[in-house]
Amino acid sequence: MKVIKFLFPVLLAFCFTGCLDIDETIEISKDGSGDLTVNMDMSQMVELLQNYVGKDEMAKKGMEKMDTTIWMKNIIDTSSKIPADKKALLRNGTVGIKLNMDEKVFKTKMQFPFTNLDNLQKLYAAMGDGTLGGANLFKGMAPGGQDGAGGDMPSPDINQFNGIYDFTSKDGLLTKKLNPAKWKDLQNNPQMAQMKQAGQMGVEILYTTTIKLPRPVKKVDNPLAKLSDDKKTVTIKYNLVEVFEHPEQFGYTVEY
Repeated sequence: MKVIKFLFPVLLAFCFTGCLDIDETIEISKDGSGDLTVNMDMSQMVELLQNYVGKDEMAKKGMEKMDTTIWMKNIIDTSSKIPADKKALLRNGTVGIKLNMDEKVFKTKMQFPFTNLDNLQKLYAAMGDGTLGGANLFKGMAPGGQDGAGGDMPSPDINQFNGIYDFTSKDGLLTKKLNPAKWKDLQNNPQMAQMKQAGQMGVEILYTTTIKLPRPVKKVDNPLAKLSDDKKTVTIKYNLVEVFEHPEQFGYTVEY
């Protein structure tokens, strides 16, 4: 657990300084249950991480190689920062970390099951309001018992970008629509200047949304969307950095 305390603050510090690949998958079964999974590949950051921390220091902290799974119930059940309703929603989730410095592999996987479409909507809202962000889930795990990744210093979180959209899920319908007020608030957030600078430097955050449905799609309105041959899987790929120029283009309506 000491390694995790050290790793997450460092991870958050790099979220806006390198190339990332993020794969978000929503899988819905016939009865409305399913899983929300977010895979993040930060392998291109390994060299930067080594230079920032130092190989000797990383070896001391056991960070040369790691393959572990964290059960959310072991963290959030004792947290005073997360409300009881969200604890119930998140406690069956897991966060997996795979790190191998020699092979330059650094990946995380968050997986949260849901029992119905209403809970999926709540899960997605939690992902956007920061509850599923590392800075909130791992409060108090930073060195010295500080809250968040760096004591009183707020940390930008990649999931904040989901917060500018209103997500709804009903039987036969999924929508993700830009919320103008939330978008304005995000633009006014001084932390987001880092993201704009990253875009100007050519940094890419490749974001793929995959939606696996129990029935064929009848209609999808996003021109970036691709359908599988059986029309039960929708895939949307884009560069998250471009959200600053065209945020409305990354919403969607899927009827099935």
